Formats: sequence, structure tokens, C-alpha cells
Amino acid sequence: MGKEVKDMAAKTYSATELAKELGISPKVLRAYLRKEHSRSLEAKNTTWVIPTKVAQASRKAFAKNKAGSK
Repeated sequence: MGKEVKDMAAKTYSATELAKELGISPKVLRAYLRKEHSRSLEAKNTTWVIPTKVAQASRKAFAKNKAGSK
């Protein structure tokens, strides 16, 4: 069981994958990530690798975009 929990915590997402789940454009998601979840200078101009914690924060931030949400 401990390994399963560890594996789930290690899950990462691409900007395209998470944006599709959220129902938004990857461009909009990346703009949000730049503003709210900065990353190192070395990561500039590289593919976004979004950890679970940041994905959860993004889900909360864009929850209003889901159908049926207020």
C-alpha cells in the first residue's frame, strides 16, 4: 500500500493533458502557471511537467469552467 501512495504522489501532467481535463486551452493554463507557480530559470523554454500538487491547485482555480459550476 505504501508504494501505491508514493506512486500516486509522483504523478505528473503535461500542460496539454491537464488543460484538456480542465476544459481550457493549454496556452491559458501555461499563463496561469507562469503567474501562480513559477519555475526555475533553467526550465524556461522547456516542456511543462506539472506535479500533482500544482495540478490540484489548477483544478481549484479553474473549477468554475466545469459545466454545472457556478
